[in-house]
Amino acid sequence: MHAFANKEFNKTTYKLVTGSSMYAYVSHYFFIIMIAVLIIRPYKITFLPALFLNIFLTNAIILLSYIFFVFIYELIIPPKSEKEASTPGDEAEREGLLKGEEVNVGDKQRS
Repeated sequence: MHAFANKEFNKTTYKLVTGSSMYAYVSHYFFIIMIAVLIIRPYKITFLPALFLNIFLTNAIILLSYIFFVFIYELIIPPKSEKEASTPGDEAEREGLLKGEEVNVGDKQRS
């Protein structure tokens, strides 16, 4: 699972999902309470519709607010390009324990 789940299929989606996970962990309870207090209770929505509404709105608000915060952050501090970010010493640190070996899912041998 580690070799499969950490593979970058789409760079933008990978950055969004991995970056927003900690933000979602920290902020989700605030958004759940705000939706319950501002939408569900005043309109007296029953349990099952309220559950789906809360789940979908919480996830949507988390993603939209995270995208907004990243946009503002990148306006203030522009991201470095890959050429600027890589230095000769970084390659040795990235190799880690595998030292250039690639782990393939489903293969018994390392190539």
